[in-house]
Amino acid sequence: MGRPGSLPKGHPMNALAIQIAFTVPLSFPLVAAATLHRLNWFYPAFMIVVGAHYLPFIFLYGMPEFGVLAGLLVAGGWLIGMYLPSTFILGGWFTAAALLVFAFFGRGVALRGEK
Repeated sequence: MGRPGSLPKGHPMNALAIQIAFTVPLSFPLVAAATLHRLNWFYPAFMIVVGAHYLPFIFLYGMPEFGVLAGLLVAGGWLIGMYLPSTFILGGWFTAAALLVFAFFGRGVALRGEK
């Protein structure tokens, strides 16, 4: 997009971005526990973790659209885990589709905000 991919050194939001990045790997034990309980909860558990990790992006990037993405992933993970427990891969495909659609949507929003 012709802009730097990171914040300048000393920016107060750098620490928040780093902390957000570590929320997903630090949640691996939680996903492992859910998967040990029920193998088909692997993707739904990750959907909830990744969705929750997008919530601070609303503040970090000033884009409330990340709330929609977070809500879709968290609600989708919960619904698939609770109501479609016999499916394994559905959560992975749902997440891939949601992230792909949001990539184009979010880019459009960011470009409009630039003008």
